[in-house]
Amino acid sequence: MNSEHSAHCRACKERVGELLTAIYGACGANHQFPWPSHTQNYANTAIGNRLEQIRNALGDWRGHRDFIKSAQMPPCDYFIPDPPFIVEFDENQHFSRARLLTLDNYPANAQLGFPIPRWRELCREIDARDDKPFDRDERRAWYDVLRDWVPKIHGFNPTVRLYAGEFDWCTLAAASSTGTERFMAWIGDRLPDRIR
Repeated sequence: MNSEHSAHCRACKERVGELLTAIYGACGANHQFPWPSHTQNYANTAIGNRLEQIRNALGDWRGHRDFIKSAQMPPCDYFIPDPPFIVEFDENQHFSRARLLTLDNYPANAQLGFPIPRWRELCREIDARDDKPFDRDERRAWYDVLRDWVPKIHGFNPTVRLYAGEFDWCTLAAASSTGTERFMAWIGDRLPDRIR
């Protein structure tokens, strides 16, 4: 990534949406699903025990146990309806100790749309901290957990995550085959074969 390029480049995030639209034909940005945020709503699902374990670990970390403030999972960055999957564009604030703690509670064989070892490494390197409000890191990490796990019980493909600071995404032209091919080469190994 260009050292003068901002990790919070608005054009990069917009370009990712344009590229996804060019490739898949439809892409919803900032899409809201009516999925609950609290673990009790998932008690009788395949992910219930995992979510409860992660929520407890987050609460034990700094003693902030009431960090789930929203009744619904907050919007995702991008939603591809066909085939259904979510794409998250993770900026530096997503790579915190709280997020590392959640990732350490993911099973080794979890099928996800991002490389867990790389995300753990970024959490250790970046070590983002946001204490306004005091439990903001726990909240952000929890909602990332929900975006990773909840779509699975609704028949979605794994959530794909891109690190904003990995590349100058705004340099890719969505209107050119070269731009879309480079983008697909970048994220292709994060997607199941059927949606590449």
